Amino acid sequence: MQSNDGYAGGHDSIPGEGWTNGELPPSMFPTTREGRVSLYSTHRRWINPFSSWTRIGTGSELDSVHSESASGERLIECEKKEAETVRALIAQLCERFYNFGWATGTGGGVSIRCGGPSEGRPWRVFVAPSGVQKEDMVGDDVFELDMDQNIVVPPKTPNLRQSACTPLWYVVYRNRPSARAVIHTHSMYAQMATLLDPTEESDVLKITHLEMLKGVGNHAYDDILEVPIIDNRPTEDLLADQLESVIQRYPKANAVLVRRHGIYAWGDSWEQAKTQCESFDYLFHSAIQMKSMGLDCGVVPKVGTYRVEEEHKDNATTNGEKKRAASDDSGETNGEHPEPTTKRAKLAMNGSATATSNGFNASGQRDNRADLVSNTLPLVPRD
Repeated sequence: MQSNDGYAGGHDSIPGEGWTNGELPPSMFPTTREGRVSLYSTHRRWINPFSSWTRIGTGSELDSVHSESASGERLIECEKKEAETVRALIAQLCERFYNFGWATGTGGGVSIRCGGPSEGRPWRVFVAPSGVQKEDMVGDDVFELDMDQNIVVPPKTPNLRQSACTPLWYVVYRNRPSARAVIHTHSMYAQMATLLDPTEESDVLKITHLEMLKGVGNHAYDDILEVPIIDNRPTEDLLADQLESVIQRYPKANAVLVRRHGIYAWGDSWEQAKTQCESFDYLFHSAIQMKSMGLDCGVVPKVGTYRVEEEHKDNATTNGEKKRAASDDSGETNGEHPEPTTKRAKLAMNGSATATSNGFNASGQRDNRADLVSNTLPLVPRD
């Protein structure tokens, strides 16, 4: 039913005094060209307490502290408004992840925490509820907790329970002090990637020589990514001890696969966690497709990829040895392709051949400056 003023609802209202009353910007109803221009020119679609975010800090390749990746102008000073914004953001993320196929059947979840000693206030941990249709979540469904898992502000929606993932959010936060967001998905690709080993005994998934390795952090195209795998349990909370053990064993890890289940991924901001989780999912999809083609995603390809040749070959004392070396390089020996040449060692900042960086989210180091220096390729795509 429509009223005389053209607005739906059936009530009488004077033009100019209807439901908008001139208060909503065109971006709220981008049905016109001007509205769409306004939306995509100046209005970000993601809800955020900060004005901007980049994958490598504030823009410089050397300014790489990821805890400052969301260091744009703070849009909200009031903690109450901040909490309202974060609750709405979690609902928005859950809807998007449902559309990705990551949160089917109320599965998966998101946690974001704010505050902390660096801001002179206690941590506040926001967690999605359990058993709610993720595509229909609202901010009023979200719990606000302290770091002892006590409820600070309950959701306004009655009869909700905290996510079964809640103990695992805290495992990550305790062991990765810089982490501010954790994402859990039931992605089909993450689940199937844990079954690439038919014995189901592997405790790690290895992937190398794929471009999107740059998106997961701390890796270049030709590095070998190792994603730890833990076994599933009948209930989510029983995974906590395994998750804590594997996080401590792999100090550079920013994601853990759960066999026949899904993935937990985290970052120093919700944007970084989302970016990395999307990149992991792309890599898992690639690994599954490669398996169907008879390719092993964890093996360095023998041919078809650029290599830096060794600067010096073994000293050849005779022409015969030199000829054999040339023959080996040409790949003609025994009709087989030669083994790939050893790559130059990526040097850490101290000049040693072994990188000493603890990675993006490790407790001992919160930036990736060493990685930016040691890797000649950009750490993340620039396009």
